[in-house]
Amino acid sequence: KGIIRSAARLTYTAVALALEGDPGLRERYAGLVPQLELMQELALILNRKRMRRGSIDFDLPEPLIEFDEFGEMTGITRAPRNIAHRIIEEFMLAANEAVALHLEAAGVPFLYRIHEPPDPAKVIEFEELAASFGHSLGLGPLRVKRFPVVDRKRDGRKIRKDLVLADESLKVTPRHYQRLIAKIEGKPEERILSYLMLRSLKQARYSPDNTGHFALAAPAYTHFTSPIRRYPDLVVHRILSALLEGKRPPDQDLAFLGEHCSFTERRAAEAERELVEWKKAKFMAERLGDEFDALVVSVTKYGLFVELLDLFVEGLIPIELIPGDRYQFQENARRIIGARTRRIYKAGDTVRVRLDRVDVLARQLQFSLIPSR
Repeated sequence: KGIIRSAARLTYTAVALALEGDPGLRERYAGLVPQLELMQELALILNRKRMRRGSIDFDLPEPLIEFDEFGEMTGITRAPRNIAHRIIEEFMLAANEAVALHLEAAGVPFLYRIHEPPDPAKVIEFEELAASFGHSLGLGPLRVKRFPVVDRKRDGRKIRKDLVLADESLKVTPRHYQRLIAKIEGKPEERILSYLMLRSLKQARYSPDNTGHFALAAPAYTHFTSPIRRYPDLVVHRILSALLEGKRPPDQDLAFLGEHCSFTERRAAEAERELVEWKKAKFMAERLGDEFDALVVSVTKYGLFVELLDLFVEGLIPIELIPGDRYQFQENARRIIGARTRRIYKAGDTVRVRLDRVDVLARQLQFSLIPSR
């Protein structure tokens, strides 16, 4: 245990600029610059160590809602992620892993943060989608069984599709994902494939039983660094504190706590996501009729789900409203194709759209497709 004396109040932006050579900030924090540079060097070493063992490092953009001095929204931009963020991230990962390994070696029950390997069926689904972009996880020939089935709709329509059963012995490692992430970096399809990779993975959760952390390629991992905002971290702090003081850890049902905290974590994340989506819809309600460039992020039987390139806002182009033809959804290829023109729309396409409808309460946006000239 220790006591921290705060010597300076720093921001991520200020630290990043100082490390990039900003003369004013380097002078202002002259006494701290050597430590900051040492922290940067250590963070890069820790990152290389993680990468060597196969850790997955997604760099997905997150929305940042901007407000003016009156509390009115002015925009939705990409949240910054600079070297200062990476320093803290690497230090937190290292601390969490160190605590997990220490408690495990001591034989003390505690809450692990586990991330199980993906289901083979999800991996196969991703591989088929990635193939449409000319990419693969590099798993080699996939052993799958396909059974043709007919889906009968209420209106009498018959839709033929394949039921795919994956080989349960399929072995995928985090390194497969890591290599593909490196391969697509900077390419137009990077964003959509990163999202699809994330969807193919399971959600991390809390458990007293260790199965490792797939995405981090870590044999043991826990959450320890944020006890003021995450209850599992506080539980781990109490257990570690008792161990350090030679006392018996508090009696508690760790299996129940793991399930409960995993559930409340998902619920909180969903509530936060709904709030952000409501804010987005409210912001976009004043932009009816405006045109935007957008990326097709997914294709379903309902139409094209698109994300605006500049605003990180998603919405739907209904399939029946795509102009110029009668379009049909091909489930196996995950694309929409025109019956007469054979025009194809798929994930990763860039399109021009117009905002036609906003339902703020439902947090839904509807766009129409502007045909390319």
